[in-house]
Amino acid sequence: MKTSTLQSPSSCLRASRRRGAVTVEMAIATPILFLLMFGMFEITHAYMVQHLLQDAVRQGCRLGIMPWQSNATVCARIEDLLGQEGITGATTNILVNNAIGEVDGAQAGDDVRVKITLDAANVTLYPGGGYLLGQLSASYSLKHE
Repeated sequence: MKTSTLQSPSSCLRASRRRGAVTVEMAIATPILFLLMFGMFEITHAYMVQHLLQDAVRQGCRLGIMPWQSNATVCARIEDLLGQEGITGATTNILVNNAIGEVDGAQAGDDVRVKITLDAANVTLYPGGGYLLGQLSASYSLKHE
């Protein structure tokens, strides 16, 4: 045997008001949550790009310490590695014994350092860009062979 419960008109009115309050709360909270979520995406993407810069500079420096290599081949290797990931606009500097120099003129035991800098605004995921400020940079140093 089934029994039915009747709701009073006042309880229906309270439920209706509560639904309206939930709608208003959702309208206020949703944009804030989306802003936080997309901000986290942007920051984690910048960390990923920083890791890619570090890997590219390490590989470029390893190439630069080898005999018969030039600054052009080191820069081309770095641009190729970054280009595969869609990263453009990076500036590469090659230092030999802490002064701008050519790796093909370096002697055995000389310190070869490769540095990359990239504006953080260039690594945005979203159209319009420029949400991140500053620069991302990576540096790696090895002794010439």
